[in-house]
Amino acid sequence: MGCELFVGKRYLLSPRSDRSISMITWISIGGVALGVIALIVSTSVMNGFRSNLRDAVTGSLPHITLFSWDEEIGAYNSLKKKVLEHPEVVAASPYVYKQALITGKKKPKGALLRGIDPQQEPSVTRISSYLRESIYSLGPLEEEEQRRLADSILERLSHPKARAEKIPDGIILGASLAQQLDVRIGDTVKVISSEQRMTPIGDVPRVKKLEVIGIFESGISGYDEVLAFADYRLVQKIFRMGKEVSGLGVSIRDPEAASEMASELQQLATGFLSSNWADENKSLFQVMKLEKIGLFLILTLIIVVAAFNIISSLIMLVAEKSKEIAILKSLGATDGSVRRIFVFQGVVIGLTGTVVGVILGLALCWVLGTFNIIDIPPGVYPGGNRIPVLIDWYDVGLTTICSFLICMLVTIYPSSKACLLYTSPSPRDRQKSR
Repeated sequence: MGCELFVGKRYLLSPRSDRSISMITWISIGGVALGVIALIVSTSVMNGFRSNLRDAVTGSLPHITLFSWDEEIGAYNSLKKKVLEHPEVVAASPYVYKQALITGKKKPKGALLRGIDPQQEPSVTRISSYLRESIYSLGPLEEEEQRRLADSILERLSHPKARAEKIPDGIILGASLAQQLDVRIGDTVKVISSEQRMTPIGDVPRVKKLEVIGIFESGISGYDEVLAFADYRLVQKIFRMGKEVSGLGVSIRDPEAASEMASELQQLATGFLSSNWADENKSLFQVMKLEKIGLFLILTLIIVVAAFNIISSLIMLVAEKSKEIAILKSLGATDGSVRRIFVFQGVVIGLTGTVVGVILGLALCWVLGTFNIIDIPPGVYPGGNRIPVLIDWYDVGLTTICSFLICMLVTIYPSSKACLLYTSPSPRDRQKSR
């Protein structure tokens, strides 16, 4: 193999009489690198968007919910204790889910009122990351500031604290819902439940005045338009639920394993049904998965185009070096030796382009994730106003392998063509010529 490497290196690095071959070689390297860069950056951005979307979903919904269709859950503390015994479960908290009509300065809007435990909810969902003081603010605060803001809002949400201090009970509204109601922090809204109470003029709906104490901004319009949060003990009073709750929210160590864990917990909690964040948003994440696969296939064509440039470069090199190939075969070089010379050159070109593309692609991902090069308007997409980037090393490895294999495969034809330019006489032919 030493002879083939030496000759291949000389062919690749030595000055050539035909400069167009050298130019095509550099274009091939650049094309491969460009394709690898596009693949790494695009898949990393798609992974970032998916991660942010998952975080936004789990900001309002727990990883797994346990509930019952027939009736509300009364003895949820024993269920909670049983669930927490599972080694993969991080935390669990009761919740209440009810439909309500909320009126503000403008026309009333229907909403899903989610009753939560302000103390336990941050350990079950990521609600603390999406609480704001205004509608569509400039973006998330620094981690410490965001934590302090969320703690103060959730503390103010506590129903027992409001009763003790004799202040109005609070409510947190989704950003789009608050905008449609034309309310801000400190304004009062009315929550109208489906429960009725007897009065001298007949049955009337139960109405509760609540003060807007926070804004929930996940960036998902389907959630921000309909969700409102209040203390679950307050929601129990408004809807006359007594001590019952709608279900139990569960947080687990690995959110991606929510489907499997939901089945395990359902078997553990006999008589209850289970749901998880992945199944509830299956269509949305399935679309993102298909988009990622399609994007990967489309951008791989850039590498294929660059690979055809490698074929052109090697064919032209074979034509230029036809005399040298004939001399080598006359000296005893086999077809395999000649083939390996040109395979080596194609591999070097492909490997160089792939390595350069991986390095530049990772560098560009770091730049996009570190600096505000492209700003996203607030409220358009979850995760703030910066393009999210999440590097998946599996995707990087798959891109590298695919690029290298494509560059390897395109060397087969030029190297085979070089073997056919001149065929050295066999020992039998030499014997006949004598």
